[in-house]
Amino acid sequence: MTRKDKEKEKEKEQETASRVRRRAREVRAALGQLRHPPEFRIPRPLLEPVQADWAATVLAEAEAAEALAERARTPEGAGTDTLLRAAIGIWRALRKLDQGTGPLSAADLRQVRRQVHASRQALADDGLEIQEHDGMPFDSGQSLEALVIQDEPGLDREVVLETVRPSVYFRGERIQMGQVIVGRPAPEQTPDT
Repeated sequence: MTRKDKEKEKEKEQETASRVRRRAREVRAALGQLRHPPEFRIPRPLLEPVQADWAATVLAEAEAAEALAERARTPEGAGTDTLLRAAIGIWRALRKLDQGTGPLSAADLRQVRRQVHASRQALADDGLEIQEHDGMPFDSGQSLEALVIQDEPGLDREVVLETVRPSVYFRGERIQMGQVIVGRPAPEQTPDT
C-alpha cells in the first residue's frame, strides 16, 4: 500500500468515526427527550447547524439583492441627484436666456437656447419633467412651498407670481417640491370719512 492510499484510508476512517459520533449524539438526544412527557419534548431541528448557517447566509444575500433591486426601481436609486442638478441648471439657464440679458448676439443666443432645449428634451425623454408654475392659480392645498405671499393690486385670486425653484418629477414621482412667490388680491381700502 502506498502512502497516498494509507492517507485516503485514514481520512475515510475519520469520516466514518465522525458520522458514528454524530449519529450517537442524535440518538442520545432523541432518547433524552423520551424521559419527558410528550408535551414537553423538543422536536429535532430540521437543519443541521452548518445547513442552518448556510441557509441564513443565502437568505441575507437574497434580501440584500432584493433591496438593491428595489432601490434601483425608485427615483432615489436612479441617480436622481445628478438629474436634479442638471434639471435645475438647465431651468436656470433657460430662464436667464429667455430674459434676454447679456452681450450675446442674436445668433449665439439662438444656438445656446437650442442646445439647452435639446438637453432638456433628452432629460424629458428619460422621464425627467421640470414643471414651472409662473402665472398658475395658487391653492393652499397644492404641493408647492409658498416662500412669500404678497398683496398685489389687480388680482382677483391667488396666483403664482414667480417660480423660485421648479417642481421636478422623475418617471411620474415628484423628487423636488416647487418653491414659489404667490400674489394675492390686495385688500380693498375704504376711504376714511
